[in-house]
Amino acid sequence: MPKVTVLMPVYNAAKYLHEAIDSILNQSFRDFEFLIIDDGSTDNSRKIIESYNDPRIRLIINDTNLRLIATLNKGIDLARGEYIARMDADDISLPKRIEKQVDFMDKNPKIGACGTWVKTFGESTGVNKYYTKSDDIKAGFLFNTQMAHPSVIFRASLFKERGLCFDPNFIHAEDYELWTRIAPLTEFANLNKILLYYRITKNNISNQYAKTQRTNASLIQERELKKLGLRPGKEELLLHRALLKPSDYTTQNYLAEIEKWLLKLSKANHKIKIYNIESFDKIISNRWLEVCYANIALNQNTWKILQQSPLSKNIELGKRKILKFMVKNIFNSLCK
Repeated sequence: MPKVTVLMPVYNAAKYLHEAIDSILNQSFRDFEFLIIDDGSTDNSRKIIESYNDPRIRLIINDTNLRLIATLNKGIDLARGEYIARMDADDISLPKRIEKQVDFMDKNPKIGACGTWVKTFGESTGVNKYYTKSDDIKAGFLFNTQMAHPSVIFRASLFKERGLCFDPNFIHAEDYELWTRIAPLTEFANLNKILLYYRITKNNISNQYAKTQRTNASLIQERELKKLGLRPGKEELLLHRALLKPSDYTTQNYLAEIEKWLLKLSKANHKIKIYNIESFDKIISNRWLEVCYANIALNQNTWKILQQSPLSKNIELGKRKILKFMVKNIFNSLCK
C-alpha cells in the first residue's frame, strides 16, 4: 500500500490541469498514489489525465456530477494511503511539499492534520502565513479557517476509524467546518514554509460563491461562539464578522465597540477555558492591533487607544511594526 494518497477532484479544469498533475508527479517523495476523481467534466480534463502513463495515477470517473464535497468524501473512502494529501486541479505543489509534510507527520504522531504556508498567484499575489502551533490554530478557528485546504495532509485513520467526512450542509466552507468539528479529537500544525502555489482566478470558489461561503462561515463562527457560552445578538455577530476585514467597517464608535467585544470573548474563555488561554489572548490582541491599524484614519488618537487598552498587553510590537503604525498615523493626521 502507498504511504500517501494524493486526492485531487477535477471538474472542467483543463486549462491548468497539466501544471497541477506535473507538480505532483515531480515530487521528491515517490511513495504515493495519485487519486484523481473526474467529476463529470465536459471539457478536455479526462483526456489530459488519460494522456499520462504513470502507474501512480489512479483515475476514477464519476457517473454524474457529484460536486466537490461528495467527491472528496468518496476519495477519502477510496484512499489506500496512511496519509491523505489534498490537491486542487489549478494549484501547484512545490517539489518537496509531500516529503516535508510526511516527515513532519511521522515525527509528530499527535498531529492529525498539517497544512503549509501558501503563495497566491494569478489575479492577485501574496503570501498567506498561518499559525504553526496547534493551540494557536484552534483559537484562530473562532474567526476563520487557519489552514489552506489544498495544502493539507491528514491521517486517513483519523477519518476512517471515526467515520468522519466533509459536511455537505456547509458548501464552500466545508473544510473550515470539518477542522472546527474535529478540533477536540486531534492536534493541528502548519509548516512555516511556502509549499503550495494557490492560483487566484475569477472562477475560484471564494470569488464565485462568496455570499454562500460567508453565510456558512458565519454559521460556523456562531457555533464556536456558543462553545464559549455566548449567545451573541445581531450587532455582536456583525462586529465579529467585521473582524475578518476591519477596514470594511469604519465608524467613530467602531474601536470602542470592537474593544468591548474582544474583551468579552477573552473573559468568556478565561471562564470556560475552551481554548488555550495564552494562545487565545494573543490572537485576540492581534485582532485588536489589526483593527486599530485599519482605522487610523478615523481617529488621530488610535495609537494612544491601542496602547491603553487591556488587549494590548499580549501584542508583540516589534520596532518595525511600531514604526509602520506611527508613520501611517502621522500621514493620516497631515492629510486631514
